[in-house]
Amino acid sequence: MSKKEWLAGMKAIYPVCFGYIPMGLACGVLLQQAGYHWLAVMLMSLLIYGGASQFMIASMTVAGAGLLEMVIMIFFINLRHLLMSSSLAHRIREKSTAFSIFFAQTITDESFAVNTLYFRTEGMWNPTKAMAANVTAYSTWIISTGIGAMAGKSIALSPVVMNYILIAMFIFLLISQIENRIVFWTAVYSGIMAVVLMNLLRHNIAIVLTSILASGFGLYLQNKKDDKEGILRG
Repeated sequence: MSKKEWLAGMKAIYPVCFGYIPMGLACGVLLQQAGYHWLAVMLMSLLIYGGASQFMIASMTVAGAGLLEMVIMIFFINLRHLLMSSSLAHRIREKSTAFSIFFAQTITDESFAVNTLYFRTEGMWNPTKAMAANVTAYSTWIISTGIGAMAGKSIALSPVVMNYILIAMFIFLLISQIENRIVFWTAVYSGIMAVVLMNLLRHNIAIVLTSILASGFGLYLQNKKDDKEGILRG
């Protein structure tokens, strides 16, 4: 692992890191306001390492959700990391098991996109540079959320403001994910089911059930589309 390779990886990922800093600071502040110590916030970033998941934890904590509900939601939200790790596994197959495990732990949507692009277009891109990109983004997020949590003690945010920020954040995350009709209709279905189940059950388990139902609905739409395209090609 040469210094030159690490610098190349850091150079490739630095635009992402500039985006992580304000997001991490905001996430840290919100988690601190939700009652988490800054050390717990940094440990959360170290182990979970997911912006959407950590914003969701802040929101669910304020709403009074239980630990099991949070764990289930985090599992479904971060499940895509398994697919991203599997997609890049063949690129690092000559590396050790420890390297592969840590590489998988430090993957996010952004670092996956950067590494996928560079592996396809840069002939000299290798596992070391890819790991450098991952670790740089990983470290930036951990430090940013930690600083945000420390600063959160001196920033007074009312529950109303906090909920507004979280809602705005999730609206942004939703809009950024809508790339086709399947995602759009899955989001619409999810919203409807969330309202219906929350009114029926009056419990945060409705969020978990909505996630499962929406996942199944999205899969149904995707399979239906694939079948239709198969018929047209045939």
